[in-house]
Amino acid sequence: MRRTITLCLLSCLIGNVTLAASRERLAYTSIAPVPQGAALSAEQMDNLLAPIALYPDPLLAQVFPASTFVDQIDQAARWLRAHNNNSAGVDNQSWDVAVRSIAHYPQVVYMMSDKLDWTTALGQAYVNQSTDVLTSVQRLRARAKAAGYLATTPQQIVIVEQEVIKVLPSQPQVIYFPTYHPQVVYVQPTGPSTGTVLAAAAISYGVGLAIGAWLNNDCNWHSHTVYYHGWHGSGWVSASSRHVHVNSVYVNRSYSTVHVNSAVVHRNVNYNNVNHYNNVNRNVNYNNVNVNNVNRNNVNRNNVNTNNVNRNNVNHNNVASRNINTNDARINSARGHTNAGAGTANRPATRPTTRPATRPAQPTQQRSSAFGGFGGSGHTRAASQRGQASRASAQQSRSFGNGGGGGRSGARSGGRGGGGRRR
Repeated sequence: MRRTITLCLLSCLIGNVTLAASRERLAYTSIAPVPQGAALSAEQMDNLLAPIALYPDPLLAQVFPASTFVDQIDQAARWLRAHNNNSAGVDNQSWDVAVRSIAHYPQVVYMMSDKLDWTTALGQAYVNQSTDVLTSVQRLRARAKAAGYLATTPQQIVIVEQEVIKVLPSQPQVIYFPTYHPQVVYVQPTGPSTGTVLAAAAISYGVGLAIGAWLNNDCNWHSHTVYYHGWHGSGWVSASSRHVHVNSVYVNRSYSTVHVNSAVVHRNVNYNNVNHYNNVNRNVNYNNVNVNNVNRNNVNRNNVNTNNVNRNNVNHNNVASRNINTNDARINSARGHTNAGAGTANRPATRPTTRPATRPAQPTQQRSSAFGGFGGSGHTRAASQRGQASRASAQQSRSFGNGGGGGRSGARSGGRGGGGRRR
C-alpha cells in the first residue's frame, strides 16, 4: 500500500515538473510586449506613422512585425545591394518570415535600413502599443481623405467600412507603393474631393511589383491586429490567390501566429533622428520615451558655478584646531619653540613678555615678498649695526662662560642644598 502511494506521489511530482517546464517554455516563446519607457502619445504616434500610413494594407501587415527585427532589416539591405537588388534568393535566407517578405520589395527594405532609428522606434511602438499603432494609421488616413488626397486610383482601391479606411491593391497581380510628403497629404487641406487629379498630384507611384505568396498577412482594423490569412479569404486575397503560387516557404502552420521580436524594446534610439518626421504635428518630441536620449546640450552647467564657492569661508585653521587647545604652552615645545626665544607677533597672550635688557631694539622691517629678503636699500646701515651688536654680545657671552664656571657650579650646589631644605 505504501509503495503504491509512493508511486502515485512520484507520478504527480513528475507531472507537475513537466507542466512547469512546459509553462516555462511557453513563457519563453511568448510574444507579449515588454514595457520600456513611457507610452507614445497620439501626436507622437502620428508623426512616427506618417511616412507609411498610406501604404497598402498587405504591405503594412509585413512592415509592422519586420520592424522589430532591426538587425535583419540591415542584413537584408546589405544582401540586396550585394546581389544587385535581385530578390530571387531571399527565400533561402534565415531571416524572419516578415523580413523575407518585404525583401521582395527592395525599395521598402532600403527605406527602413537607411532610417534604422525610425525603424527601431516603429518596432518598439508595435511591440508595446500595437493597438495604438493601427489606430494611428486610421487617424492619419482619415485626415488625408478629408483633405482630398486619399482616393481610389488605378494603383489602389480605398474602401470605407464603418469608419475603417482600407487601402488595397487595385490589380490582382501587382502592388504599388505610394510616395508622398506627409506635410502635404495630412496638414494642407484643400477641401473635399472624390476625384483622382488632386490625389495624383500629391501622391506618386513607382513601378508595380509582383504580388506573391510572401504577402501572407493582412490587417484586421476592427480588432487592431495583424493576422495570417494563408491565402484563404475574400476581397483582394480571393482576387489575387488564383495568380499566386502557394509554397511552404511562406504558407505553412508555423506562420499562423505572427511573431515579433520583443527584444527590440531594449535597443537604443536616437530620437533626434526620429524628430525629423514631425511634419504632421509640430513641436512634438520624444524626450519622454527614451531614457537614453539625454540631450547633454540642455544640461546648463552654468548652474554649477564653481566660482560661487567662497573659498575664504573655508577656514582650514578651524578644521585643524577643532580638538586642540591653542593656548596650551606645550604646542610650541612640540614644534621646537621655547617661550623665552625670539618670537613673532602671533604668540599666545599668556606667553611671557619680558625680554633681555641687553637685546638691541628691532627696527621696523618690510619684506617685499616671501623670498625677497628686506626691501629697499635704506635698511642696509641698520642691518650692519645689528650685525655688529650681535657679534659684540656673542663675544661677552663667551668671556663670561670661560670665567664663570665656578659660578655655575655654585649655582648647582645651591640648588642641591635647597633641595635638602625642602626634604
